[in-house]
Amino acid sequence: MSELLGSLPQSGKQPQIRVRCFCHNRAPAIAQRVEELISTARLLLARRLNHRYLIQVQQQYHVLEIKPGQVGHVVVNSLPGLFNYLGEELPLYSPLHLDPHALDGHDLALILPLGQPECIQVFYRINEPDADVYVLDEQNSLWHQRLPYHDEQSLLTPLQRFLHSLVYRRGASLPLDDPSEPVSLETLYYQVLPSGPGLARRVEHRLAPTAADKAFYDVQAIIEETSPGQLSATLYCDNCEFSELEYGDQLYAAVARQILGKRLEPQRYRCYITDLDLSGLLDDRHGQSILFLHHKAELEKLLNEAMDQA
Repeated sequence: MSELLGSLPQSGKQPQIRVRCFCHNRAPAIAQRVEELISTARLLLARRLNHRYLIQVQQQYHVLEIKPGQVGHVVVNSLPGLFNYLGEELPLYSPLHLDPHALDGHDLALILPLGQPECIQVFYRINEPDADVYVLDEQNSLWHQRLPYHDEQSLLTPLQRFLHSLVYRRGASLPLDDPSEPVSLETLYYQVLPSGPGLARRVEHRLAPTAADKAFYDVQAIIEETSPGQLSATLYCDNCEFSELEYGDQLYAAVARQILGKRLEPQRYRCYITDLDLSGLLDDRHGQSILFLHHKAELEKLLNEAMDQA
């Protein structure tokens, strides 16, 4: 199909495409299904909006990356692989069109069609004792994390603070005379319902989390490239600096001890990165939000593992 779409003229009269199937018992149904897929793909191609078209065949996923004169085909063999693909950085905003038979019953079937440009969208679904958090960023890349659930405020406030910092840094890095870049990215919140392990049925808009009565611990991180392909992290908390240069492979253990020493509550709970500086990696670019979210998740994984071992 990708070769067919790529060979179509970009203007003028379009050819009529007919499908024939020689299957003995399901030929009409198969031909009709293929014609529907081709018809939808041609409509997306005509819109010239850099669409991706997601089709599922049993447990395999096919994505048509539809650009005029250049239609790519990506095959993904598993749902985790699909998450990885959807979490890649994108050079431009790319709408994602789902075939009605794709991801049936999964949260993503409701979330992905809601993607919007020039904003960050946060979706969450509670399934105690955990909750799934999904983010569609300004280019429509997907980030997902499953977190322990206590209440909505403790689930969303750390991410809200991180995104607020990210948007602030992004705005400060943008040239004032570039109208192609939105000055600020709005963050929108949605809940996937119903809660629990059943099938997702609907998505409802939610207000942003309100200011928390409980004080959250600020943990800032700076990631720099010390040599080609080699990254180094420096963390700041409680007005103290913790660098890999000073602590080596004990960096996260040292930060974990600092954080645990300041906590009054006996129970253990997750620590979150509240601010991340990647300016040393980005040159003159401001960086796509998905890049910050991936680094945030990796830092939090290392930090929380160190806290569990402390």
